Amino acid sequence: MASRELFQRIVEGDEIALRDAFRSYGATARELARRVVGPEQADEIVEEAFLLIWSEPDHWASEALDVQLLRVVRDLALAVRRRGVTAVLAAQDLQPFVMAPDPGMPDVVHELDHDELQRVMLRLPSDQGRQLEDAWLDGLRGDDEALNEALDTVAGAMLSGHLTRQAR
Repeated sequence: MASRELFQRIVEGDEIALRDAFRSYGATARELARRVVGPEQADEIVEEAFLLIWSEPDHWASEALDVQLLRVVRDLALAVRRRGVTAVLAAQDLQPFVMAPDPGMPDVVHELDHDELQRVMLRLPSDQGRQLEDAWLDGLRGDDEALNEALDTVAGAMLSGHLTRQAR
């Protein structure tokens, strides 16, 4: 079943859709969490990510449910690892990823398919995607070399046509 369909069913409160999403994406999400925090905490992180998506799908899910779930798992796992807290406590401070239009940016940025942008960012090595988000959204500077590599990757995706414009 398509990610978009699962998202719509979850928004409508279909519990079977949540089970289907877990069957489709749970193993990948667990592997991501396991790589960040180890096997002991991976299941708890995945469970918390699915609970966030189920309890507040308008904030935590998107039509690219697979990408959004992995992003939530990544952010929870990093928070657990960095702060040494449980997934439940990390989830209380986690903020949804929102890429609101910025009037100061060129029009082409508003026309990008944001789900595709997230897919590109999830494929970035190490923590470059998070550093790029932090730099764009919060003005936080990370490792300049890593940020430049991340920007080059995103720019390369745009130039190669892998990062497309939104369907209108």
